[in-house]
Amino acid sequence: IYIIIYFCALTLLLTTTSEALIIRSFDANIHLRFLNFPTNPTHNNTFIHSNLNLTGVGWHQSTPNRQLTLVSPQHFVGANHSRPGIGSTLLFLAADGTLKAYTVASQTAITNDFDEDSDLFIGTLSEPVPDSDQVGFHPYLNIESTPDPDSAFSEYSNYINQPLIVLGRTARGASGTLNGIRTSTSAATNSTTTLFFRYSKFSGSDNECYYQSGDSGSPVFIEQNGVASIVGTSSLVSTSNIVYNTSFANFIPYYADKLNTVMENDGYRMTKSLPGNTTLVLTHTLPTQPLRSGENFTIHLNLANTGSTTAENIKLSNQTAAPALITPDNSNRWFDESTPTSTKARRATIEASGNASYSLSLTLPTPGTYNHSVTFSSDQSVEQTINFNLHIIESMASWSANLIDQSATGDDDKDGIINLLEYAFGGDPTAASLQMDGGTISLLPHYEKIGDNTHTLSYIRRKDYIERGLNYQITSSPTFTDNSFIDANSLISDTTINSINTNFELITTTLSTSDRERYFRLDVTLNEQVTQPLQQN
Repeated sequence: IYIIIYFCALTLLLTTTSEALIIRSFDANIHLRFLNFPTNPTHNNTFIHSNLNLTGVGWHQSTPNRQLTLVSPQHFVGANHSRPGIGSTLLFLAADGTLKAYTVASQTAITNDFDEDSDLFIGTLSEPVPDSDQVGFHPYLNIESTPDPDSAFSEYSNYINQPLIVLGRTARGASGTLNGIRTSTSAATNSTTTLFFRYSKFSGSDNECYYQSGDSGSPVFIEQNGVASIVGTSSLVSTSNIVYNTSFANFIPYYADKLNTVMENDGYRMTKSLPGNTTLVLTHTLPTQPLRSGENFTIHLNLANTGSTTAENIKLSNQTAAPALITPDNSNRWFDESTPTSTKARRATIEASGNASYSLSLTLPTPGTYNHSVTFSSDQSVEQTINFNLHIIESMASWSANLIDQSATGDDDKDGIINLLEYAFGGDPTAASLQMDGGTISLLPHYEKIGDNTHTLSYIRRKDYIERGLNYQITSSPTFTDNSFIDANSLISDTTINSINTNFELITTTLSTSDRERYFRLDVTLNEQVTQPLQQN
């Protein structure tokens, strides 16, 4: 392709005391976006472009004439030769009329085709603008054209003759027509691909305009489906032609890929006004082991892009229908934006036919069945919500949460039966008793000799003992000395199981031994991953 280097008495739009954005028939009721700007700005309902949401166009606090435009919740664009300093404050008038202030964290010049700094830059705010602030951001217009190898910038031919929404300093707004795209050069800006629009010095629409000093960085939009889609940021003006004044704006679509490279470091991409379509499919994997209250477990999510178009600006949120401790895994290029009620993350892209994994760890303090929902979307796909249940069983940690001494060896009721055994056998740890809670069955194991070489050992066992991590094991020793007890399974000749209630059963084992002396013991152990006691309300 041919690159046209355009020289013609180009003037940088630096701030001066002159009026800005010269409009053929200026009318404050029509051409001022705000009333009482900048001291006490309010929305002007009779503004020429008041039908569009322009809350994403803000200004530099110390130089209120300098306009800047949000292109994501955290990124803004403007003219490189007039960018604000790091740490400075940008102001925006929200949809509800309140003034919002955000801090500039960084800024990056976008390079031209010669790896020099162009006159376009992108800045980053210290934090993303929350939805609740009612300050929007602007997509860019991405019109597809058929390239002509013999014509410069022919891939953007469908932008030509599009009507423009032009903003300038002192919150002015007017109109124009996109007349062309070319490479413009000045000593201060290097070569920059720009759009340009002309203003006839002799006749034209009352709303036509051209740039003046101070308009640098102000946005140029094209309306697409009722949305102000950014196509440029003001840069230069030429007034030397006897017929036209020509205004130039850094051409955003040309630099979209370079803007994306910067934004992807924060989990964003430039939003397209014509995004295309794709399909996202979510699958989830839960742990194979039982989920116990108070025990940390991990849900693995996989988000697949099954379409042929890259998915951009992916959003993912998780909510559980109960108070839960949720810790997201923000690796794999996910960026956390969680709130107190929802675990949220964003991601710049998922390539066509690609996928992205996401994991989160949960802890639910009380047993029960809880609904967990995952909501996800992208610029190219509709929002979807997938629901599934989490079945949380009781743990000893939740069972003992209201006790003074919640440890396994604690004994609040001073009946000599420690918490672990109360838990395993169905006792009440708050009431001194040797019977099972709510019944007359002996809480502790019962031994009985029924013949010369035959004995029975009966004990209470939880029906879901495996899920709870409990283990009941009969051991024996001929001497009763330390470390002499071993598994007694080889001595068990018969086992009967009788249900006591929904949760417990009575186990009776018949033990046979010809030893003159043999000692039997029931060992109860617990294998839980709960690392600390839980507090319940």
